Amino acid sequence: MYLKFPFIILLFLSNFYSAQKVDSSFIECKYLAKFLIDTANTNTLKKELVSLKIGKNFSVFRSDMKEKADSIAYAEIDKSISNPVNDIAIINTGKLVSAKYTPEVFYSKDKLIVYDKILNVMYNYELKTATNWTFTTETKKIKDYTCKKAVGKYHHRIITVWYTEEIPISEGPYTFKNLPGLVLEAYDSNENFHFTLESLKRIIKPIRPLEGTVSTEYSKFVKKRIEVLDDPIGAFIGVFGRTPPKQDQERMIKNIKSINNYLD
Repeated sequence: MYLKFPFIILLFLSNFYSAQKVDSSFIECKYLAKFLIDTANTNTLKKELVSLKIGKNFSVFRSDMKEKADSIAYAEIDKSISNPVNDIAIINTGKLVSAKYTPEVFYSKDKLIVYDKILNVMYNYELKTATNWTFTTETKKIKDYTCKKAVGKYHHRIITVWYTEEIPISEGPYTFKNLPGLVLEAYDSNENFHFTLESLKRIIKPIRPLEGTVSTEYSKFVKKRIEVLDDPIGAFIGVFGRTPPKQDQERMIKNIKSINNYLD
């Protein structure tokens, strides 16, 4: 499938994204994320690599597949700009990929922003309340690091983390931060989400917040998500401005309602 865009719009997007560098990482932690799409169906278990890039002032946590998808999209934009047809840039959407793990987290010392998607709209909200951790005496080895266990409540979920003081960085996957060391493993009590460190290496990569998103508050974000689950067709019309074909509505409702597992 191919999409056509006026040349000037694609030129703006290319310049816009290249100008968003905020910081550079000095270390990158890759985690294997295991998560259910539908809590009622264990066959919907997905596995995806996610990365935590840590810089001097900021960190960003996002799916590797999302990063790859963005990279391919930007490359396709640049290619289209270089080869316009009658001042129209044509993008080959067949080369684009998508991620199953959509939440992202942009973190600075005084602010934590969560990005998440409802239908095709990406929202952002500031996490106002940090997780309060209860520390235990339990230890175990992960990747040859001695880790300690802590347990905390994040919204409605009980989260267990294993962190190591051998890497004295108060960081971790998703929003699980502010511990005495780097979090190497994290999971909720039902293990609907499970993050395990796969690799850790020094690497310099740009860190930038996600742009082009809709700012909101967490309570409003949750309300919107519930509205979509309660009325998928109405939500679809509200976002896309049209009614889906009647023969597709039953399948669409089923698909929307099956995406029901949220870490927050």
